[in-house]
Amino acid sequence: MKILKISKENGIFQQILSIKENRNKRKVLKKFFVEGVQNINDALDNDWEIDSLFFTDFNNLSGWAKNIVNNNCTNNYELTLPLMQKLSDKTDTSELLAIFKIKEQEITINSKNPILLFLDRPSKKGNFGNIIRSADAFNVDLILYSGHSVDIYDHEVISASMGSFFKVPFKFMSSNLEFETFIKNLKIRFPNLKVVATSLQAQKPINKEDFTSPILLLMGNERAGLGKYYYELADTIVKIEMNKNIDSLNLACATSVFLYEINRQRRI
Repeated sequence: MKILKISKENGIFQQILSIKENRNKRKVLKKFFVEGVQNINDALDNDWEIDSLFFTDFNNLSGWAKNIVNNNCTNNYELTLPLMQKLSDKTDTSELLAIFKIKEQEITINSKNPILLFLDRPSKKGNFGNIIRSADAFNVDLILYSGHSVDIYDHEVISASMGSFFKVPFKFMSSNLEFETFIKNLKIRFPNLKVVATSLQAQKPINKEDFTSPILLLMGNERAGLGKYYYELADTIVKIEMNKNIDSLNLACATSVFLYEINRQRRI
């Protein structure tokens, strides 16, 4: 096994750092940064390919880390502790950091009664990651997102997802036409598909809507809410009933409430 030692912020280290921090660099190189035992395990369990691994001292790694280094990658880098600390987001620096390759996902919907989630311009990294985690917990078959959103491959999104990033398929909608075509094809396959928009101004609370058929749930941006265009595509508009002293919920919380209600109805 070959290990390249890096003791200063050379070109290789700068590229690692840029993959972690620079959206355009990730897009060009088709690579992204991953930290955390759960994230790395779930990535490997779901057939994401490691490009590079980073650690401080191979001989002092845990059995888990040594096994990954020995079996998954030829690009192994031994960094000094200060360099590992600069890369790590954790107070106690992780023993193993990784760069994974971005892969083309095949979008297949195997469920006969799917739950699909659409996010309009998600703008907060932590929210996006938490939503991915909720989508995994509540049986979402596919996450769609659009507009000028945060990068789904950002390390903060992945960290917040707690491994769910690697388990829930996702697809970026690059235009209104692409999204309309996607819905049209969905309705051919699932004639009883219901497109559900969400709004604080809606009259119908979520517990009064029937979510037992295939669902495409449309969730809005944290600041601007769901764009007007998407309401025109919706079959129904619903809201979460709340205390009158509260005017809104965090997007991740609101999405979780909607997904929970969809699942609750399907268990009855």
